[in-house]
Formats: sequence, structure tokens, C-alpha cells
Amino acid sequence: LSLSLSLSLSNRFGAGVTDHSIFAALSQHWESEFHKDMKALNVLDPTCLTRVTDYVPEIIAYVERIITNGYAYESNGSVYFDSSAWRGDRGYLAKLRPESVGDLDMLAEGEGKLSGLNTKEKRNQVCLS
Repeated sequence: LSLSLSLSLSNRFGAGVTDHSIFAALSQHWESEFHKDMKALNVLDPTCLTRVTDYVPEIIAYVERIITNGYAYESNGSVYFDSSAWRGDRGYLAKLRPESVGDLDMLAEGEGKLSGLNTKEKRNQVCLS
């Protein structure tokens, strides 16, 4: 329900958002909550803190290189990792849980809403963006 509500609100009001600081405030709130939880668990503070937004150009270049190497493709605005192309060259990706190879329910759980968009060439491919 919350994803449905979120998409509905985004579709209705998203274009009207002019103060983009709300996004930073939201992420800072949850980052702070995470650090409070870690402190409550007696986990030491990190010595270095990075955010994915600090590395967007590098991530884009990396995904482009994966596409160029033939291991991913773009479909309908998303990029999918072609696990069968990788498997042919390098072996299985599920080295930590080899029994999960081909487990489409587990893959769908990891992708959430993206798994139902039907923009993949094959069901067992992983969405990168």
C-alpha cells in the first residue's frame, strides 16, 4: 500500500516539487536513525562515511562498461544485468548461495516493484538501475 501511495503522490505532485532540499532532509533523517540504531547495538562509528550520491559519475561509467562488455542492456529506461552472458564466461553469480541460482521468487523479492515491469529479455536477469 505505501508503494502504491508513494507512486500516486509522485505522479500527482512530483513535478511540483521545487525545494529539492526535502530529499536531503529525508535521507539525513534515516541516516541519523541508522547511526542511532548502530550505537544502541554497541557498533563502533565508521571511520569513513560515503554516500552513493558522491559517486554517481563513477557508477554511471561502471554500468556503461558493463553494457559495453555485453553483460547488460538497456530496456525501457532501466539497465538489466544479463546473468546468462556472465555465467557463460565466468560461472555462477550466486557463489554464496549456489542453491539460489534460478530462484525467480528470490530475484523478484530483491527487485521489488521493478520485477513486474516486463521489460527484461529473460526473467532471471537483474535490474541495475
